[in-house]
Amino acid sequence: MHVKLREEVLNWLSEQPMSLKEIAEEIGVEEKKVYRVLSSLHKDKRIISFRDEDGVRRYRPAQESH
Repeated sequence: MHVKLREEVLNWLSEQPMSLKEIAEEIGVEEKKVYRVLSSLHKDKRIISFRDEDGVRRYRPAQESH
């Protein structure tokens, strides 16, 4: 897994919760690649996912409480 991409995803998520599609658009990579990064980060317990009020799954850093 590309370390730079993982860090870039974490940087975006540290600013605000984001969906897979939003992350892919901001970074400019395929959703498939972002999904693999998110899956890896989730497995490592670095991020959590939740359904937002609009029903969209979003991701945020695990240490962030809401």
